[in-house]
Amino acid sequence: MSKTPKKKTSSSSLVASSPGHSPKKEASSAVSASESPEEPKKSLISLWPEWSDTEVNAEKWDAAKASKDSKLFDDPEGKVELPASLRVHTWKRPSDYILNKTPVVVENEAAFDLTSANEHLLSSELMRWVISELYILWKVCNTAEEKAISTEIVSSLWKPWEHIYSLCKAVKDHMPLYNAYGKYVIKLYWMGSWRKITVDDMLPFDKDGNLLLPATLNQSELWPMLLVKGILKVASTDIPVSGSGRELGEFTVIHCLTGWIPEIIPLKSWYTGKIWEFLRDNIPQFQLEEESSEETTPADLMTTDSNVNEMKRESPTVLKNRESATRKNKVDDQDRKTIQPKAAIHANNTTKPISQTVVCASYQPLHLMEKRTSVLTRMADSSESLRQYGLSQLFSHPVLLTCTRDCPLVAPPKPPPVPQWKLIRPRKQTNITDEPKEPIVQKPEQFIEVSSPFINYKLMAMVAHDMEQGGVKRRGYNSNLNSFSEMDDSEDDHTKNDITQNTLNVSETAETSQVTAEDKKKDDSIANGPDKETDGKEKERLQTAKESSGALLLSQDASASDKPPLLETWVDLHNFTKCFQTLLVFHKPDTYAHQCKTSHFKNSISSRLSAAALSNAVASTHSISAHARQPDSTAIVQTQSADGKGTHFLFVDSLLPTEIVIGFSALVHWGESVEEKKESSVRPGSLTAKPFSWKSMVSELPVVQIQTTASKAVLLPLPPGRHVLHVHTSASLAVHLHLFSMSPFVFGDEESVMPHLDKESLRFCEQAVMIMRSLGRVISCFSDPEEQPSTTKELEKTHGVGIQQQRVFSEAVYHMFCSALGRKLTSEELFAVQTLTGDPSPHGSNDKALDARSDDTPELWNDRQATDKEMQAATVLQAGWKGYLVREILTAARPGTKENLSVAKTLQEMWAPVESDLEKNAVSLLRHMVANGEGIAELYPCGEDECNRITFSDYSVPIPEITNSWILIFREVFHVPKNMLLVPKIFSPLPVCIVHVINNDTLEEIPKVFNRVEPYIYTPNKGGYTFVAEAQTGDTPVIGGKWRMFLIGCREPLPQLARETPSNNFSVKELKGYYIPNQKDIICRHVVKVSSDHSATVQFQTSKSDVYIKLSILDHEKEVASSQGKGHVIIPVYCFLASNGGSVAQAGARQDQGSLIAEGRVTGGGGGKEGSDQHPTDTLVHKYYIQAEVLQDSWPLPESLSSFIQKLRDIERNEMRVFGDILDSTSMPLGADQQKEGQKSAPKSTQKDKERNKDKDKLTSKSSSIMEQSLDESKPHWTLRVVSDHSEAGSIEVKKDTEKLEEIRAMKLAWEAAEPGRAAKAHQTRLRYLKELQERAESKEPGTAETDNQPQPQESGELIHNTDKNDIDYTPFIRKSLLQPRLKDEVLEEEQRRERSEKFQNFRLIWDNILEQRKQEKIARKEMMKRQLETYIGFQDTMDAYRQKMLQAREAFCSRILKEQSHKKIEEPPMETVEQVELEKNPTTVQSSGRKSGGKRK
Repeated sequence: MSKTPKKKTSSSSLVASSPGHSPKKEASSAVSASESPEEPKKSLISLWPEWSDTEVNAEKWDAAKASKDSKLFDDPEGKVELPASLRVHTWKRPSDYILNKTPVVVENEAAFDLTSANEHLLSSELMRWVISELYILWKVCNTAEEKAISTEIVSSLWKPWEHIYSLCKAVKDHMPLYNAYGKYVIKLYWMGSWRKITVDDMLPFDKDGNLLLPATLNQSELWPMLLVKGILKVASTDIPVSGSGRELGEFTVIHCLTGWIPEIIPLKSWYTGKIWEFLRDNIPQFQLEEESSEETTPADLMTTDSNVNEMKRESPTVLKNRESATRKNKVDDQDRKTIQPKAAIHANNTTKPISQTVVCASYQPLHLMEKRTSVLTRMADSSESLRQYGLSQLFSHPVLLTCTRDCPLVAPPKPPPVPQWKLIRPRKQTNITDEPKEPIVQKPEQFIEVSSPFINYKLMAMVAHDMEQGGVKRRGYNSNLNSFSEMDDSEDDHTKNDITQNTLNVSETAETSQVTAEDKKKDDSIANGPDKETDGKEKERLQTAKESSGALLLSQDASASDKPPLLETWVDLHNFTKCFQTLLVFHKPDTYAHQCKTSHFKNSISSRLSAAALSNAVASTHSISAHARQPDSTAIVQTQSADGKGTHFLFVDSLLPTEIVIGFSALVHWGESVEEKKESSVRPGSLTAKPFSWKSMVSELPVVQIQTTASKAVLLPLPPGRHVLHVHTSASLAVHLHLFSMSPFVFGDEESVMPHLDKESLRFCEQAVMIMRSLGRVISCFSDPEEQPSTTKELEKTHGVGIQQQRVFSEAVYHMFCSALGRKLTSEELFAVQTLTGDPSPHGSNDKALDARSDDTPELWNDRQATDKEMQAATVLQAGWKGYLVREILTAARPGTKENLSVAKTLQEMWAPVESDLEKNAVSLLRHMVANGEGIAELYPCGEDECNRITFSDYSVPIPEITNSWILIFREVFHVPKNMLLVPKIFSPLPVCIVHVINNDTLEEIPKVFNRVEPYIYTPNKGGYTFVAEAQTGDTPVIGGKWRMFLIGCREPLPQLARETPSNNFSVKELKGYYIPNQKDIICRHVVKVSSDHSATVQFQTSKSDVYIKLSILDHEKEVASSQGKGHVIIPVYCFLASNGGSVAQAGARQDQGSLIAEGRVTGGGGGKEGSDQHPTDTLVHKYYIQAEVLQDSWPLPESLSSFIQKLRDIERNEMRVFGDILDSTSMPLGADQQKEGQKSAPKSTQKDKERNKDKDKLTSKSSSIMEQSLDESKPHWTLRVVSDHSEAGSIEVKKDTEKLEEIRAMKLAWEAAEPGRAAKAHQTRLRYLKELQERAESKEPGTAETDNQPQPQESGELIHNTDKNDIDYTPFIRKSLLQPRLKDEVLEEEQRRERSEKFQNFRLIWDNILEQRKQEKIARKEMMKRQLETYIGFQDTMDAYRQKMLQAREAFCSRILKEQSHKKIEEPPMETVEQVELEKNPTTVQSSGRKSGGKRK
């Protein structure tokens, strides 16, 4: 059988009506590994619509059509995709295989069993997760009489079949009925809202007739199959990690059924302590009965005793459950009965809301083909640890964490009472042994109770079923660990027992000794040693396993009315991180006080949802239960449109640490089959959150990063203070964000977050209030001698400023009192403030008095400087006055004095209005301190919040409705009052918008980074700063769009606009033309004339986008402004000054400013030298040019345009002809008579010629304008735009620079006026010359050696030269002249004279410079020689000094040696005399020695 290939659905086909309202064509089975290959899968036609009770109540179930002949309902989306491990053979309806009774949706409402009848499905990982999570959710929500799993209990019971709707209304506790037509609606949570998913009742079967969907023991009960079909649809939108071999990615059934958002936490062994603390805080804690009974009431004691008696008669497994259930009863809550963590149990009436969470753990099968040794070791450890607790790594599934335990299961018995007489002199226990006794280190009791339906399950049956399915699971390349069968371990019982025993010995020897309630007594275990203690632990574990397996058998044999089997076991914390890889923490958003939602669906995937459906969805999915909220809690709901951006901002301001749960859902594919998923490389959705500040362009490291293909949450902890985070999301098709927290926060775009940053932070207000209250206590105790010193020290400690900054605090107090009273302080109040702060400085208080004193200055002191004696006298007076004031302040500050009482009374009167608005005055006090004191903000914790405090002003203008054009949107001048940091933030609906900021004083542009103006400190100037915004419109006009700019600063006041409101009513002068290459690389050149000072924006653009251009503004051929760009260049603003005396001062100032940036050189262009010489820059006569040049030869033209370029050049050449019409009509040479007649009628002919020239100029200008209007945009062309305000459009004129052409035309007209007929005569002469050259070329025969010498006709008055046979080249002897002859008149002579004088002057200047340079070099050489001599002399002096020092040392050494030798010589004579005396006493000895020596010599 060949598989029909399926074409990929285009994005345009994704938007259609919601399915289920009307039957479509017969649905075929889905194309996947688990389905029939004959029938192709139908693509998903649209997103599942959001849930609406009204739509479901109006649903047409068409049950009447269900007859044998009629066609039943088929799912328009086709067959659901089953996991690859389940192979579909046929699809059947319930009526096809249930023959004995009528099918029902729900039959047993008390309980259900999804494990007994579904053993053949447990080989599928997805099915195991579905079954496990259904059991977990049932246990969490429906076990009120047993122990609670989460920190709160759901108000109503959860029933899985309530997600199914059929032949019923959407009401609470509805009961779906069997629909023979086969149409059912499933309510599931997906992408941030409850969705309506339509399914049919077609059920898959394998070749053995086994149903491939979970079912209960009652095969006629349909709710598991229908619910799982809807879950599989949602699970198909998830993509597992490539190469993992798994059947699901990050999809969770609990999230799909409840909307609880999963937080995935990886488990690592190196932070086991943190895992234990987290579990103790989020799940209940097991406690012994003795501990809980101490806190129960007398009424509860009787119940507790009875429960204890019952527990003693039950098995240990059941005993654990009943003990934890007994512990649940000790929390007395009127609304809910729940077990709180141990920390919450011992709290004293804590009213803080606790967020509700459900904690699960999961483990995944590892890759069999893994080659890394570390991973293989971890795989072996995990597999062995799981086997100890009755789980298998081959069959991964999530487990529920029910509680933690740090004590024995049963309290150890109390020691027997010791008689009193034994306590008088107790005996010391002695250890009679030679070996020292090692202290036994007891491991703390740390266990976690896990619940799973597959603990000690029949794994052998599952493996046998896998082996019967064929070799699918046996293939080595499959990454799913199901290919590794546990049957291999059971083939040899002896080997298995050895391995198990060795594993137990190794694992339990590594553990430290631990005592539980089921072991022996503590004293016996210590006496017997650690070996017996280990045996006791092993017995405990084996007994627990036997009991749980026995409980499993009982549960399997029980009837369907029993509760679903969810067995429990205790896992040691040390092995917990080995067994499980991740924690699944499900957060319940409805229990949080503050939450916010936002979604973004791309246009290609957005579903057609009406406004009513959106409002109903918001009301149904975002509501918060009243019992879970605080009275003042708020919920913020936002629904983002289809064209929204993936950028959001999060603002948090809190005095306490804040925890925000960020839930992120991503849709990365839609309507693709399994094969297409494998072939296409889809990136997971990503979320990044990092700190952000509008006043800085430095990108911080992200604090949150999420990548998912389904839904995931992350807990974001934030310290106290103000925080702003930039949240960026991206996904292929859609994203959904859900944030919730117990603390208030703001989440949205910039416009919704920025207004909150204008206020002071909470920590700032708290610090200010603390300072103000300390100040109030000082004022209240100002006359109390006992309390005043302590309150004063407390105030100094609170504000924390040093001695150098004490004056800042004093000034802040003064300004605070002035603002609170609304006036200046009187002298008594000023003295009271000085006494309070202890600062005698005037604080700038008596401004009026200072002004009065300045006004009362005697006339004799005007324009007079004080002498030294007068300055000394004034200093003495000031010192005396200051000393007197300090003494008065000290006296008034001393309690008990009369002045102190007066000051205290004054301060009390002043404090009353301050206390009426304490927080406002406190904030103004601290703000004045921070603004005027350097480093004061760093003294307080609130100083960290200053980076996020901003203030801004909003400016907006409408956008012109123009397509495919450059436009100027905004151009305004702002004046800065003082130094401040500013950042312009732009909001534009246009894709390309660039802002320029120009300093009007220096004409410099503020630096930009990636076309964004960087944060810059603006300083006050005279001309202000011009903000210019340019944009490029697209193919479609923006109708009713507005361009907005937020001017962001640190604090007020912000820059002031030069006029009242911004305006974008501009007048654009647009000039176009073709590009003609030339030697000077000038594209165009235009003259600008203004009648008054005029500010304009100049923009230039070329048809080729990669041309390097330079746009310049010249004043008398000197560059005053320029800009370079690629394909597009702009001079944002330039003020063209008028050439009159109306604004002399302003023109001179701006001319000086313009000269600051001018390069001081003459650019190429006609008539440039004359303009630069006649009109220097220091005059008020301006002559402006706008010139565009090509740089680096970046605009080459192809050869195909050569004819077009030549045509343009011919047009330019014709424009230079003055007498073209006369010369064209004259074809014959003029005679003598005709010349005379021409001389007589010269005035009339010249007048007519002038009139014809004027008419011709008009025609040429008209033709040029026509050419510009009919410009062929396929040819290389350019566009020049000059933009000015609409009100000033008449004061500027821009036209092409034709000055050179006008000079040539004037010159020719002057020649014609001086000699009438000159042009016609010259034209005839030229024609005769050309004719003779042509005749001589034709008469000349080829190959002849001699050349024909023919006389050339000349004009009258000229000599006729006859050439010889051999032509002589006279060019070396002829002085070179111009290319074209020019009449030497007075103007030319003056020009040549001026050029010669300039050459002479330049030569003299160069010569003078050379002489001056030589003179300076000579002086420098002399100076250098002088320095060298001085250096040499210095070296000589140094050497002489060292030489003298060495000589002195040598002489001293020699003298010391000589003295020693002289002393030795003085001491030597006595020694000789002694020797002589000895010789005289013993003469025989000398003789004998002499004899011996003589004998030897012989």
